[in-house]
Amino acid sequence: MSPPRKLAGAAILLLMLVGGLFMWAGNPYLWIRVTASRADSQNLSMGQAVFVLVAIVVTGFVMAKVLSLLNGLYAKVMGGSDEVTVRMPWNQSMRDGRTTGRTTSALDVVMVLAVGIALVAAAIWFFFFATYV
Repeated sequence: MSPPRKLAGAAILLLMLVGGLFMWAGNPYLWIRVTASRADSQNLSMGQAVFVLVAIVVTGFVMAKVLSLLNGLYAKVMGGSDEVTVRMPWNQSMRDGRTTGRTTSALDVVMVLAVGIALVAAAIWFFFFATYV
């Protein structure tokens, strides 16, 4: 595989990771900040709460579609298949050397990584920075 294709594939994977992080962490933060900046008081009204929930769901749906399109683009750039074989260490036998034949898409791996990073970032913020705000 040529280096430009590998570079393009890596760029698409990075873009998918950023999109996944926005989907899980940036999207709720964005709509809460937008609603808070337009609020008349510190009390949250029912309309504002419904707006935040609907906006998060709609933006999440749009981001899922965008990530799906990026996954298709990654498959096209990398030669027609977006499937990768991932064998987790806890699924391997100590004496097993063969593969299981299970495949997963690049989007699956990127989304698991994005959720993991978002959870670690939320935990770090909660335990180290939230008490000082």
